[in-house]
Order: sequence, then structure tokens, then C-alpha cells
Amino acid sequence: MSDTITTKIDDEIPRHEPKNPFNYSKVELAKRKKAIKDAEKDYPAVPGLWIEWMYDLLEQKGEEEVNRIIESGEWEKQTNADRQYGGTLKSCEILDN
Repeated sequence: MSDTITTKIDDEIPRHEPKNPFNYSKVELAKRKKAIKDAEKDYPAVPGLWIEWMYDLLEQKGEEEVNRIIESGEWEKQTNADRQYGGTLKSCEILDN
């Protein structure tokens, strides 16, 4: 007879641990998840990742700081004035190796 070695799946395959770079508590993570879910319902045209970014930004910065940024127009400034927006493709050739 052969001996069978059994191990727990938890020992064999590490489970995914969600990232928490702002060190939210479990309660704060639950509030964040609900707020993001509600915002996605209210603003379906806004990508979910943008909503997450804005939630984190508003939570991490004070209300005075956010109001200062809004009043100064810092978010409305163009970040890269000499950005190339593409062009016209005139011809294309694909070479197989």
C-alpha cells in the first residue's frame, strides 16, 4: 500500500489578501465599500476606480485641504501641455518572421 499525504488547502494555496494601503479598520473598509457602491449607482458613467480614488482622497485629506484644492482650481489645470494626442496612420506593413 502507498501512504497518502494530506494537507489542508489553506496551507497549500495562499488566499488573496486585499490591499489596504491607508490602513482602514474593518468598519472603515465596510463604510468605504458601501459608499463606493452607492456612488457607482448614483454616477454610472464614472469608472469605479475613479470613485475609489476620490473616496480615498477625500478621506485622507482634511476638508479645508479639499476646499483649497477646489477653490484654487488645482484639479482643473492641464498637467502636460505638450502632450501628443496621436495622428494619422498613412500606411502600415506587418512583417512575419
